Amino acid sequence: MEVQQDFRDLLALFNAHRVDYIIVGAYALAYHGAPRYTGDMDILVRPDLENAQRILGALVEFGFGTLGLTVEDFTAPDKVIQIGVRPIRVDIVTSLTGVSWQEAQAGRVKGPYGDLEVHYLGKE
Repeated sequence: MEVQQDFRDLLALFNAHRVDYIIVGAYALAYHGAPRYTGDMDILVRPDLENAQRILGALVEFGFGTLGLTVEDFTAPDKVIQIGVRPIRVDIVTSLTGVSWQEAQAGRVKGPYGDLEVHYLGKE
C-alpha cells in the first residue's frame, strides 16, 4: 500500500493526541489484501465529547484550525467531515451503516501505515 505523507502525518497526530479511530473503507480493504482505487481515506472516530476534543486538537496542530469545526461535528451520529481534496482527502465519519462503534472497536486490527501503527476495521 502506497503511503501518502499527508495521511501519515494526520494519523501520527491522531496517535499523539490519543484519538480513538479506525481506518475503514478502501484503505482497510487494501490492508486485508483487496486493494482498490480510492481518492480518500475514510476514518471512523469514537463519537463522544472526550474523543471529539482530541480530534480537534489534532486537526488544529495539522493546520486545520480555521475550519470552524466543533465537538458537535464529531459527536453527532451519521456525520461525514471531509478535509482536503481528492486524491488526498480524508473523510472522518462518526458512524457506519450496520456496525456500531463498539462492534468496530472490538473487531479492529492493528497494522502498519508506513512507519506508524494504526487500527483498521477487521474482516468480520
